[in-house]
Amino acid sequence: MRLFAIAIVSFLAMNSAAFAACDLSPTIGARAEARAGQDIMITLAVENLGDTNCPGTIEAPPNASYMVDIFLSTDRVGPASWAVYNAAWREDVLLRGGRVSRTYSMGPGVTVRYGAPSYEIGPMTLPAEIPPGDYFLCAGVDQGNRVTESNKRNNLACNPIRILPLLRIDPRRPPVIPPRPRLPGQ
Repeated sequence: MRLFAIAIVSFLAMNSAAFAACDLSPTIGARAEARAGQDIMITLAVENLGDTNCPGTIEAPPNASYMVDIFLSTDRVGPASWAVYNAAWREDVLLRGGRVSRTYSMGPGVTVRYGAPSYEIGPMTLPAEIPPGDYFLCAGVDQGNRVTESNKRNNLACNPIRILPLLRIDPRRPPVIPPRPRLPGQ
């Protein structure tokens, strides 16, 4: 019986901190298709699902506040820490312009939409030389684990994006112009 009581007290002690923490959850939106090296605009919102304040970099020190990374991935799994920029394609690559480093603190139940007044941020540049195919454009909030949260499993949101083949124009070949249709009486 005593062991059972210790287990209950330990369980409550471990989980009580989970109820007194913030909980960041991002939402991302973008177009469904793009080409390698193209600039894109995104919509981004971050919600605090927790029951305490979540510190942003505008009001709190950078080592104790959250930022958001926008990156491209072949799956819905983010990098273990901050995404890293590279001009060429590689897994979980941070887009050029894809780190939202000026973030707002928010109380419990508050959602911050970035990019006011149109709520679009960017342009963010997709890396060059991405092979055509299906990918995910992801927003990872607090990838550096600088904020204490009750739930770290919802810090990533991903949208599918199809990377289309590059359009190749051969300057040695003149463009093919289709003939004009003939109108009756011509």
